[in-house]
Amino acid sequence: MKKTKRRPLRFLVIARTAPGRHPHPMEVAVHPAGAASRVSISMGPHAVNAGGQVPLSAVLDEARTGLSPYWAEQFDETDLHWVVPYLVRLQAGEDVTDEIVAAYTARHGEAPAKMFQDRYGV
Repeated sequence: MKKTKRRPLRFLVIARTAPGRHPHPMEVAVHPAGAASRVSISMGPHAVNAGGQVPLSAVLDEARTGLSPYWAEQFDETDLHWVVPYLVRLQAGEDVTDEIVAAYTARHGEAPAKMFQDRYGV
């Protein structure tokens, strides 16, 4: 059977930090695809960073109505609590990509960067 290469996923970079209160720079991105959405997180300088991708459901609490306590520190450090209501709606199957872009743009004065990644992890 012929193997086909999967196309990279498009992520919106919704947080990038420099070293500060948190000891390492962090980057958080979301691949908006309804309940199949994924979150990518990277911590540390580019050459030696650690991170990965997880299903959006792993970032939300058990009821899928808010942020999992496990992720609270990362969302505090990257000032990302504004995106949680959109993530809840994504998990419910809504297409809120344009709303995430608009909210990010209103906060930062420019649209979020886009990056492409292969699917990793779970």
